[in-house]
Amino acid sequence: MSNNQKEVKKIQSVYLQNLEKLNQGIKPEKKSWKPKEGDFAVQAAMEKLRQPPIAGQVTKSSANRISRDLTCSICLDLFKQPVSLPCDHTFCQGCIEGYWSGPRGHGQGGSGSCPQCRKVYPGQSYRPNRIVANIVESYCHGLEESGSEACLPDVGVPEKAPAPVPRCSRHREELKLYCEEDQELVCLVCGLSQEHRNHTMVCVQDAEKKYRASLNSSMDSLKAELNTALQYDREAEDEVKKLKEHTADLKQRIEAQFSDLHQFLYQEEKLLQVKLKTEERRELIRLDEHKALLCVEISRLQRAVHEIEDKLREQDPFTLLRSIKVLLQRPSLKFEKPAFTPPSLCEGRFAGPLQYRVWKSMKGSIYPVPAAITFNSSTANPWLSLTSSLTCVRYQTFNHTVQDNPYRFNAALSLLGSQGFTHGRHYWEIEVYSSTVWTVGVARESVPRKGVIKALPANGFWTLSLSYGIQYMAGTSPPTVLSLEEPLARIGVYLDYKRGLVSFYNAESMTHLYTFRENFSETLYPYFNLGFLDKVHENEPLKVFLPKI
Repeated sequence: MSNNQKEVKKIQSVYLQNLEKLNQGIKPEKKSWKPKEGDFAVQAAMEKLRQPPIAGQVTKSSANRISRDLTCSICLDLFKQPVSLPCDHTFCQGCIEGYWSGPRGHGQGGSGSCPQCRKVYPGQSYRPNRIVANIVESYCHGLEESGSEACLPDVGVPEKAPAPVPRCSRHREELKLYCEEDQELVCLVCGLSQEHRNHTMVCVQDAEKKYRASLNSSMDSLKAELNTALQYDREAEDEVKKLKEHTADLKQRIEAQFSDLHQFLYQEEKLLQVKLKTEERRELIRLDEHKALLCVEISRLQRAVHEIEDKLREQDPFTLLRSIKVLLQRPSLKFEKPAFTPPSLCEGRFAGPLQYRVWKSMKGSIYPVPAAITFNSSTANPWLSLTSSLTCVRYQTFNHTVQDNPYRFNAALSLLGSQGFTHGRHYWEIEVYSSTVWTVGVARESVPRKGVIKALPANGFWTLSLSYGIQYMAGTSPPTVLSLEEPLARIGVYLDYKRGLVSFYNAESMTHLYTFRENFSETLYPYFNLGFLDKVHENEPLKVFLPKI
């Protein structure tokens, strides 16, 4: 705090104490005050405070003595919009600007000089002195209460709203200051009390401006969070629409596959549709729960925004600042996005080879017919042995002398089927017997054949595997572990090229195991693997199984 601010607070304190005693009819104590050289004229006002002849009333002569020390030395009138120069002398803003624009006020190089001490300052700078303005206003208010007409209405303070300015309940003084530590309105006397001595005091107008800006910033932040929540709500609504469209598409495909079998398969069809509806309902319930959580977040953010908007519509700064403490102390609200997994209907369960699943009932109209695939010996690893029918493959303990070619796998014990697919729907079955290490599925024609191979969708493989007789896994990244009730002896592989589906089934019960979705653009082949050369276990063979229909 500068020396000038300390002097002003000291003057303010003494003045208000004497003014309060005058209003209460108590004789004020006489205190001497010796102004320091260079201090503005307001300091001398405290020496001239005297007890008025009649208790509780300020006389005209005493008012004149005080007013002289609250008078601008340029216009000889009470300070209007008082400003202080760097030398701490105070003048009306209009007076000092007018003085600097005249010939006597100019310094060198665009600088300004003080009319009292003649000191020259660069840039003609000054600062508003609200404390002096408050003292002048309090002085005039005291005269008004004593019945004096000596005070002019314009004392250089901002115009007040039509509503009366509230007063301090303890000192009956106007609430002109705002304590930032306690976040409450205080009068000038409270501002100098022990309770607020070391606190930061700002004028009501400045506090209103500051906290309105703070509230506007908070509201902008909350609106941004609200917009984010609304965006997620719109995305959730889109997911609902997609789910309904997907459900309708699956329903149509189910009806199409059952069209030729309707008389015999009526009960089976309805059962599947019930399962589909149940799965849709389960996903919709999950989506509704997600939307409910979003609505809670949206409501919470909207309430916070409305509360701040209501406060900002309050025109009276005192009413605004009285209730701002609770808002400012409230923790910052952030949109908390609920955990969400997009809904998914199992394609393989409803759009797989349904006709084949009930082939015993309607054998004559089955499509797709289980494909009679064979192994492609040109792609087989040299450590693999194939039967003459090319329908059975197994690992052998010695290396065949075969000619290497770009299509042959040389590290992985892998091979492809002979039949490639570029369109349509196809289904085949592979017997794995009691083999403990195997991988079956679909591969692109362009998959790598040399070295260590990672059978992942990103590399053109869509597979199901058993790892050392322990764990069944879908070949995703990371692997998707499958929990099966019983071991698999025969695997069914279903390919729908147009729709980009690769599904796996327990071929004995036609239980769906897993489905991949992809956009295919090149020829696809059945894929088989019996492990790697450095991790070989004794294995049963893999054999193509062709059902007799």
